Amino acid sequence: MKIHLLIFLFAISNLACSKKISTSLISDIRDIPLIDNYQESYVCDDALLYAPYAHVAELFYEQIVRVNVHFLNSEERSHNYTEVDGTRLIKELLHNANDRLVKNFKMNLPVDNDTPALDPMYQYELWRADDDEDGIYFHYDDELCFFANKGKYRNNYTNDVIDKYAIGLDTIINIFIMPHIPKKIRSKKYKTSRTGVALGHGLKIAGLYESGKESWEFATLLNHEIGHILGLHHTWRSNDGCDDTPRHANCWGPTDKKPCINISNNLMDYNNSQMAITPCQIGRIHKKFNELGSDQRPLLVKQWCNFDDLSVIEIGEDEHWKSARDINRDIHILKGGRLTLSCRMHMAAGSKIVVEPGGELILDHALIHNDCGDQWSGIEVFYRGKEIGLVSRTEGSEIRDIK
Repeated sequence: MKIHLLIFLFAISNLACSKKISTSLISDIRDIPLIDNYQESYVCDDALLYAPYAHVAELFYEQIVRVNVHFLNSEERSHNYTEVDGTRLIKELLHNANDRLVKNFKMNLPVDNDTPALDPMYQYELWRADDDEDGIYFHYDDELCFFANKGKYRNNYTNDVIDKYAIGLDTIINIFIMPHIPKKIRSKKYKTSRTGVALGHGLKIAGLYESGKESWEFATLLNHEIGHILGLHHTWRSNDGCDDTPRHANCWGPTDKKPCINISNNLMDYNNSQMAITPCQIGRIHKKFNELGSDQRPLLVKQWCNFDDLSVIEIGEDEHWKSARDINRDIHILKGGRLTLSCRMHMAAGSKIVVEPGGELILDHALIHNDCGDQWSGIEVFYRGKEIGLVSRTEGSEIRDIK
C-alpha cells in the first residue's frame, strides 16, 4: 500500500490512451457478482488490527478529541485559581499532556519485553461551544464546588456538578478542576492528594490548586482519566482485554524487595511514571473511535468528512483490511493488486474506488458508506481488452450513499 500525490491522475490518463479502454461505475450492490462467504470470525474485533503500526501508518491521521475545562470555586473565590492563572495553567496542562502521549515510553513490564512504543495518534483540543467562548469556564458555587473522596460529604462519584455546568457533553469531554473539601469540615485522615474520576464524558480532577505544583505534574493524571473515557481499564488487578499489559503488584515506585523491584510505567496503572501505552491499548482506543454508535466516536473532530483530493491510497499487492476505517481520499487498486474489505469503511464525499485492469476488489461482509450525511462517488472499474478490473462480494455486503 502506498499513498502518492496526484500520481493516480497520470495513471488514469495513460489508461485512457490505451486501446480498447473502457470504464463502468458501480453504484448499486446488485451490480456486483456474489462469491462464497469466507469471512473469519475474529475480523473487525481484534484491537491490534486498529493499532497504527508502521506498515499501516499511512492509513491513520491524528485524531482530535474535543475537551473543555471548568474551574469550580467558592462564591468568595478563595479556593481555586484566578481566571488568569487558571487559563494559563490549563493551556500548559493540555500541551504537556499531548506531548506525553506522543513521547510514549517503552513498557517496563514484562522485564526484557519487546513491546513496541507506537504513536497513539490522538490529541486533545480545547473546544469552544460558541464563537464568543474559549472552552474555559469559571463557576462560583458554594454548594457544588468542592470535591470529597471520603467521609460524610463524599461526592467523587456524583454527577451533580456535571449535570449543572457541563457544556456539549455529548461531543466534548468536560474536565472539572475542583478544590478539595475545606479543612474545617473534613476528617483528620483526609488527604488532599492528586486524584480524578471519569464519569461518562465528564471528568473530575482535584488536588491541583492545593498542591501548588506546576501544571506538568498533573499531565499523566489527565491522560489516565481520559484513558478511561476512551475505553481503557486499570491493568494490574483484572483482565483489561490486552495481552501486552501484564498483571503486577501496582507499586508506585521501585524498591530493592519483591514485588516492587520492577514496576509498571503504564498509563493506566498507579505509578510514578504513567508514560507508556501499549499497541493493544492504542488499538482499543482507535477501535472505539471507528465504531459507529460508540460513546467515544462523537468526541472526535470529524476530519474524515474532508476529502483530500491531493493524495490517493494505492494498492499494488494483496491486502486484507480487517478493521473499520474512515477514508478521506481515493483508493486506487493497481494491476496485480487485490484489496479485500471485511469491515465498515467510510468514504469522504467526492471520493471513489478505482479498480484498474488486473486489479481486484473483494467485499467480504463489508459496508462502504459515507458517515457525514454526504455521498461518495462509487466504484470505477476499468477494462482493457480481456484484462479487466474485478469486483466481487459476499452476501451481506453493502454499499450506500453513492451519487
